[in-house]
Amino acid sequence: MDLSVRLLMILPLLLLLSACSGKSRTFSAPNEDHYVDADVIGYHNIRQWGDKTSDEIYHNAKHLRSNKLLYKRVDILALSSGGEDGAYGAGFLEGWSARGDRPEFFMVTGVSTGALIAPFAFLGSEYDHVLKDLFTETSKENIVTETPLNALFGGSSIGDNTPLRKRLEKVVTDELVAAIAQEGEKGRILQIGTTNLDAQRPVVWNITNIAQSGRPDACKLILDIMLASSSIPGAFPPMLIDVVIEGKRYQEVHVDGAVTRQIFVYPRDLNIPKLEKKLGVHPKKKFWLIRNTKIDPEYAPVSLNVTDISNRSISTLIKYQGVCNLYNIISLAKRDSFEIHITNIPSSFKMPAKETFNREYMRALYRVGYERGRSGTAWHHSLK
Repeated sequence: MDLSVRLLMILPLLLLLSACSGKSRTFSAPNEDHYVDADVIGYHNIRQWGDKTSDEIYHNAKHLRSNKLLYKRVDILALSSGGEDGAYGAGFLEGWSARGDRPEFFMVTGVSTGALIAPFAFLGSEYDHVLKDLFTETSKENIVTETPLNALFGGSSIGDNTPLRKRLEKVVTDELVAAIAQEGEKGRILQIGTTNLDAQRPVVWNITNIAQSGRPDACKLILDIMLASSSIPGAFPPMLIDVVIEGKRYQEVHVDGAVTRQIFVYPRDLNIPKLEKKLGVHPKKKFWLIRNTKIDPEYAPVSLNVTDISNRSISTLIKYQGVCNLYNIISLAKRDSFEIHITNIPSSFKMPAKETFNREYMRALYRVGYERGRSGTAWHHSLK
């Protein structure tokens, strides 16, 4: 089950608490007329809107030529949201490595649980053991501490994800950032998606550019972005990002990237033929999409009470939002001459999760992902 669905379980409590005064920001939100001009303090050109292509992509395309693979093939890996179901993607990647034909990806993108996987998938199979540990040795107490009273007294969530931060700090290190920067020098790209809640827009963060900045706080910023991308509104606290506009400091609110998109590759208005012409390349192109949920309808009789009706309706909405995201990428693939490969949790996996981030459940799902990745038969080219 997508972790965002878990939020529905606490909807009545959130409605009750909505009348309480909220916690204020350290700095005010950017002005509506100038919010698009905001830069993260100390950085430039590390992010763009996920719904619109920046002209800088065309102007700064020359550095991509350093990736020699670009002249022959372009492989883009996109990792979706899914909460604990990210165990499927983590297992699939290790199985794919064991199979021996996992490519070096030109670009890797991640949203929510996919954002937690993306840096390690980007760096290659030598980091598969990190993902295995993260998705088979983690339990609820390693992710979140429930703090409902915090919300009652004006907090921004009923949970505290400090345990997840501490878990990630052990693996998201300066050494990891240096390794990402080194791959960036080769022309490779790592991107993570968040949602700017003030703007109601998706944001794409260029993690390779952050890693290459050389700034001492790059590791912390990358970790903040990973946490923001996986911060389910109401369940986990939002991530506050300090920005500057014309020398004045402001603060943005970023939450789960799956609020706006559950999986992504690039904005629809990106002109791939123009980019290929500018670079002088015409490679073979492939999308590899790992959807960390089931995409088929799942039958379950619904009780006729307001909670069950609401939960089932919104979980269905979330499922079909994800399906629409896939259809959008399939359309892009057809338009821009990409081969498309999609894998998702099979409908045959019936094991229920006893609780959020249940270790037994994640281990079982990891094994399913591993076997499917190793088999090479789990890819399909359309939605069935």
